[in-house]
Amino acid sequence: MPKQRLMIAAVLALSFGLPAARAQAPAQKAAPAAPAAAAAASDPAAEARRIENEQKLARAAAEEEKRLAAIKAREQEQAEQEKQLARQKQERDAERARLVLESQCQFKSVMTDAEIARCNAAYRKN
Repeated sequence: MPKQRLMIAAVLALSFGLPAARAQAPAQKAAPAAPAAAAAASDPAAEARRIENEQKLARAAAEEEKRLAAIKAREQEQAEQEKQLARQKQERDAERARLVLESQCQFKSVMTDAEIARCNAAYRKN
């Protein structure tokens, strides 16, 4: 997860025109922020840009989290669909096998032991 946040910070830094070297993990960025905050307090325009950039970063992070949640939900949905399709295929195959067994069984007035065993096997599973 920290690598992912670092990657997001780097991408966002590049999108705002900041050098990639300044895109650091949040824990690493907190230490140099104190002197920058003091300098930014004296310049209201810089402070406004900083606040705006923080808001943009927060929005981008929230959008990224939503996107990841949507991807995860879609993957789960696809897995459920695949399970359902596999279950349906298994049911169709079982039905086909049952029909084949039943088609091999023909009731007659006189039947051999093999024919009786085949019919028992075909109708025992039902």
